[in-house]
Amino acid sequence: MTERRGIVTGDRVELHYRVLLADDTEVENSGEQAVSLIVGSADLPEVVTQALVGKNSGERFRIEISGSDEVFGAYDSQNTQVIAREKFSEQVQPDLGALVEFELPDGESIAGHVIGISDDSVSVDFNHPLVGRDCVYEIVIIATDKGKD
Repeated sequence: MTERRGIVTGDRVELHYRVLLADDTEVENSGEQAVSLIVGSADLPEVVTQALVGKNSGERFRIEISGSDEVFGAYDSQNTQVIAREKFSEQVQPDLGALVEFELPDGESIAGHVIGISDDSVSVDFNHPLVGRDCVYEIVIIATDKGKD
């Protein structure tokens, strides 16, 4: 049996990552615990998945993503909702720019950013926060577990 070299679709990978805006503002970080995922699953954008292919444990790399590539989808004005302030609990009062989370009727959670506040309503944008923005993924591959041949 010939040993495969490099990551391929279907391999389990443990990694640390950071997502930065073009101005180096950190918007997401995997933290101290490594993230485990299957290469090719929907856990990461396709461009990031493709960048993992061929890499090996211990490698560090950066992926620059242009906002014009629509990696996180296209901006959809229909994904902006005006929600009555009374829908927010006393403990969770919205602030401009804050991330708020709601539970859908099917139990799934959805998050959005507060983009406007009035006396009786809150405007929330449910588009992916990186839509249309240039960003950088910094990735460190900790370990790989080869999928079935």
